[in-house]
Amino acid sequence: MLVFCGSLLTGCTTNPATGGANFTPFMAPDEEAEIGARAHPKILKAYGGAYEDAALQSYVDRVGVRLRKASDLPDQALTITILDSPVVNAFALPGGYIYVTRGLMALAQNEAEFAAVVAHEMAHVMARHGAQRHSAAMGTRLVGTLLGSVVGGSAMVNLMGQGGDLVLASYSRDQEFEADAIGMRYLSGAGYEAGASASFLTSLGRQSALHARLANQSHDVNRVDWLASHPGTTERIEEAQTLAHKYGAAPHGTRSDPMLYLSAIDGLLYGDAPEAGRVEGKVFSHPVLKFQFEVPNDFHLANTVEAVWSYGPNKSLMRFDHSNRPASMSLERYFYDVWGKRLAFRDVTRFKIAGQEAVSGWTRIDGRRSWAVVIAGQGTRTFQFLFGALPQTGTHYDAAFRDTVESFRLLSDAEARAIRARKVKVVAVKPGDSVQSMSARMKLGDALEDRFLVLNGLEQGNALRVGTHVKLVVD
Repeated sequence: MLVFCGSLLTGCTTNPATGGANFTPFMAPDEEAEIGARAHPKILKAYGGAYEDAALQSYVDRVGVRLRKASDLPDQALTITILDSPVVNAFALPGGYIYVTRGLMALAQNEAEFAAVVAHEMAHVMARHGAQRHSAAMGTRLVGTLLGSVVGGSAMVNLMGQGGDLVLASYSRDQEFEADAIGMRYLSGAGYEAGASASFLTSLGRQSALHARLANQSHDVNRVDWLASHPGTTERIEEAQTLAHKYGAAPHGTRSDPMLYLSAIDGLLYGDAPEAGRVEGKVFSHPVLKFQFEVPNDFHLANTVEAVWSYGPNKSLMRFDHSNRPASMSLERYFYDVWGKRLAFRDVTRFKIAGQEAVSGWTRIDGRRSWAVVIAGQGTRTFQFLFGALPQTGTHYDAAFRDTVESFRLLSDAEARAIRARKVKVVAVKPGDSVQSMSARMKLGDALEDRFLVLNGLEQGNALRVGTHVKLVVD
């Protein structure tokens, strides 16, 4: 991780990035730095930590240096961190903290596209948008939103409103477009093709559409993963194209040769880390804790640091996590006194799932008709399901919830060992290779051709050119 040293101007001055008045009654620069430093370890926890790859981090730092030198504040302190998360996301916090996920890095096609993302987030820092939006929870409350922490000593209270995409408090629309314009200026000034921003946003929109289709969800073209708080993809692509025409082609000697970037991400971990479990279509497996369960076809699985979530029709949902109960405590007492503390249960049932003891009961959480299930694992390990459905759906989803619980089973050592990490592998296109033959080598379950096209920024009907390089996802 690279840290650049410097400071922002204080008081009522002209902001070099925006050219406007730089009023700072909301937050002084040292306060910005303090908020960023305080939030940083919590962001790392929420996103699974920093991605440990010294060579890749060094590469990212070099891109950051290049952009910073082309910025309005070349001495601004910046810390750029790769987050060990498969989601496609990037954001910035006050104090010069910039984050990009490895999921985003896998989607970018070249250094210019990646630099476009960093430049946009850098622009938020230079323009002091974090200070301006402090009242919109870019500080302490932001961290609370990210972590979705459980309060009150009960592992079930306030859970139904958590999960899903981690959402940051939004900048204003004007600030987002201002960051696009400033970032484009930095991108061009650093020698990158100005059109890279539009091309990345196009890939982002296609990835979001594919993700929605595979999850059996409707797709809003103006709402994507890279911070849902950003302006819509379609609108931003149009604006990026307009700005690209303004700045023109990259100067001679640009370093956005695709192989520079592809070589840097060759071997990048893709999707869930094995120690965090793996989503494979409708099946979640954990090779370390050695268990597996499956959700119905119309439910979508999402693995997060805190829990596994499943989203179904009509806002029905599931949360799954695990914990350890005290060695002297029975499963039933744990269900009542710890996990379901302060909740009123009815129809409590004791039964077995895959030979393991289990306890379940019905209750109401956040207005939802909820079913809680605790299953005993090896030793004091416990596995916990929490399902919820809106009252107006009645018992419609009860069978789906029960099917999910009944699919739970423990894995054998051999089955657990068979679950391997997936990585990005960069390969050269050889004579006879095609989209079909290349996509068949992908280890991603379903929709292989569509996934291959999106991962490589290709459209249907594109032919592969011999000698070029493409990304695959392999074990």
